[in-house]
Amino acid sequence: MIRTPLILVASFGLLAGCATSSANSPSNNPDAGKVNYDAGQPSSGSGGASDGGSAGSGSGTSATAPKGVDATSTHTAPTGPKTVKKIASAKPPKKDEPVDPNKPVPKRKGRVDPNGLLGESFAIDASATTFAEFGTAASVFIAPSLEAGRLPTTLKAPVQLRFTGSLNVTEAHEYKFCAKSSDGSKFMIEGTVVVSNDGVHKDAVEVCEVVQLEPGEYGVEVQSFHVSGAVDLTIGWATSKDGTAAPIPKTNFFKPEGADDKVKAAKK
Repeated sequence: MIRTPLILVASFGLLAGCATSSANSPSNNPDAGKVNYDAGQPSSGSGGASDGGSAGSGSGTSATAPKGVDATSTHTAPTGPKTVKKIASAKPPKKDEPVDPNKPVPKRKGRVDPNGLLGESFAIDASATTFAEFGTAASVFIAPSLEAGRLPTTLKAPVQLRFTGSLNVTEAHEYKFCAKSSDGSKFMIEGTVVVSNDGVHKDAVEVCEVVQLEPGEYGVEVQSFHVSGAVDLTIGWATSKDGTAAPIPKTNFFKPEGADDKVKAAKK
């Protein structure tokens, strides 16, 4: 009778010890105690958290577009003139000579007007659709300004033209330059194309661009070609990108060195 309870007590003690040992020892089940801490981690096939987190975090399958690059497949074309760049002048500006409206300009014998541009004309084919290579000039002349209706009446299409000289700028502005022509035209400052208005146009087309200029004398070149109709060309400017362009005055254009001698030589 006494031996049986002792055996039972020993059995219970052995079972209790096994239970305690089992609770304190690591489990052989590989999934036991595993916790899926997915806070801030992308789930499979997900584009990231849905709480509107900042770009570049919380996305495992989509890349954020770099700065200045459109992430979509479509691009919106800019409207209106845009700032091209700031161009440095080759020389300081020419000083404006004071003009007394009550005093006539003295007429000196042999006086040469420094204003205007050197113009050259070149023969081209009537089927031209863009600028051709410049060859030998068919004629050389002085253009007081570049304005429709004020070019020499001897210029007839088909013809390609080139005008060279300098532009005197006395005030710093964000200048809007416009080239209006039928057909193509191109306006360059210090060798940089500022306005490109290429192609054949049924009617005169105007293209404008904006460039920042400081006071100075800038080398300029204008090219145009005309395959039919009237030789229509105007180069205008305004002192702001929203201003209305007007033809550049003759007093702002200066002929290149030796221009008058070239014209005289061409007439011989």
